[in-house]
Amino acid sequence: MLIDSLRYLGNHSGMTVRESPDEHAPEDDKALLIAALDHSWAWYDRRRQRAVELINYYLVATAILLTAYTSAINGKHYGIATALALAGLGLTALTATGALNEARAGALAVPALTELQDRIADRLSIGMFRFMPQTRANGPAVAIALGLATLLNIGALIYALVRL
Repeated sequence: MLIDSLRYLGNHSGMTVRESPDEHAPEDDKALLIAALDHSWAWYDRRRQRAVELINYYLVATAILLTAYTSAINGKHYGIATALALAGLGLTALTATGALNEARAGALAVPALTELQDRIADRLSIGMFRFMPQTRANGPAVAIALGLATLLNIGALIYALVRL
C-alpha cells in the first residue's frame, strides 16, 4: 500500500520511484520518505483548507441572501423572495457537495501520513510525536449544520410561496 502511495505521489510531484533491483527500495530512502510525507501533508492540509474556505464563503453568501430575502419579504416581493430561497437551497447543496468532497479527498492522505511518519521515525531513530489528523471530527457537526440550513431554506421557500 505504501509503495503504491509513493508511486502515486511520485507520479504527481515529478519524483520517480526506483524499481531497478540494483537500487535500494523506496521505503529505505530517507529523502524520498520525507518528500512523500511533505507531499501527503500538503495534500491533506490543502484539502482541509479548501473545505473550510467553502464553508466560510457559504456563510458570507448566506448572510447576503438572508438580508435580500428579508428585504423582499418586507417589501412584499414574494416572487423575488421565492427565487432567493431557491438560490439558498442551491448554494447549500453546492457547498455541502464541495466541502464533503474536499474533506474526503483530504482523508485519502491519512493512511499514508500515518505510515510515513512511523517509517521516518523508525529510520531516523527518533521518538517522534505522531500527529493523527482528524478525518471525521467535524463531519457530523457540518452535516447537521448544512441539514438545518437546508430546512431553513425550505421553510423560507414555503413561506414565500404561500404568500405569493
